[in-house]
Amino acid sequence: MDSAVAALDSARRHTLGLVLRVRPLRAVFVAPRLRVPAAALVGLAVSLVMALRAPLVALWLGAAIFGVPHVVAGVRHVAVKRSVTRTTRALVAIAAAIGAAQIFAPGALAAEWAPRAFVVIFGSAVIVEIFAARAPAMRAAPMLAATLAAVVVGLARPTLALLVLAHVHALSSIAYAAILARRRGVSLTPVVVIAAVVTVAGAIGALDALMPVALAAPRSAAVSIAAEATGASLDGLGAIGFRRALFLYAFGQSLHFAMWLRVVPEVDRPSPTPWSWRRALVALRADFGRLTVPLIIVCVLSVPVILIGGGAARESYFALTYFHFGLEAAALASLALRPACFDVLCARR
Repeated sequence: MDSAVAALDSARRHTLGLVLRVRPLRAVFVAPRLRVPAAALVGLAVSLVMALRAPLVALWLGAAIFGVPHVVAGVRHVAVKRSVTRTTRALVAIAAAIGAAQIFAPGALAAEWAPRAFVVIFGSAVIVEIFAARAPAMRAAPMLAATLAAVVVGLARPTLALLVLAHVHALSSIAYAAILARRRGVSLTPVVVIAAVVTVAGAIGALDALMPVALAAPRSAAVSIAAEATGASLDGLGAIGFRRALFLYAFGQSLHFAMWLRVVPEVDRPSPTPWSWRRALVALRADFGRLTVPLIIVCVLSVPVILIGGGAARESYFALTYFHFGLEAAALASLALRPACFDVLCARR
């Protein structure tokens, strides 16, 4: 592994030596207040193009290439570098077990009890973090009321709840990154505004003319991707409504990956400039210890497995990683309610 890291660092030095000859790029590279928004804007632009022109391909490649790494990154930044309560960890572990059970449970059984179980578990995790934050009632009450209302509606309409959760989850990472960045003196307001404008434009049909007539999808996973795409919309929307819902979902998912794999790590990095591959590996080992190499292997192997494994591999990935929806929701609640303490320096408890 050390030789591979050395080769990557050598290529990185050569590339930076060429790119940073351009003064504006060098200025962005050395200044986090410029580099972080720039990285977010690049991720947003790529997400927009892919969601508009090839949404099904974006869902296929996104799950295969970035799926497992983004889950590992999310766990690292919200539960390793920081911490959620032990109760939340227990609830998330139960959710992970339910997800694994879905792989072996009959479809009808999973469709009946699993969605309601996730609604209760994820809602409970958020409520636990709201109370643990000990925030003033004026700040905590609206979030608590919204969570309780979501749980009640979710139990009555679990399929709708999971649909809404899928869309909200995809965009919640922007809120997490924006709050964290603001506490580090970096503004992601332009990114948030543009993402909001794109979302509204897609929802009201302002981007319909840019969407392709035919949707391309790989044959090996076409059924699974079609099911995921259909699950991103409501029955009765019609063809146009489905296209818009699919765009919003693909856009949110792609941007979600960019936030966890690029923007949040940039914000969380203590040094003003990006690390070398060797330094990044040292930091990863400091966070995960003996699990570092196994996690890297899983991340690498997950790409060909999901790409080649077709629908079965994709469905297994979703079932095994669904727990992170609740984990990230609970972490976002903590981050929003804890003034400055929910940070790397004081969150390990």
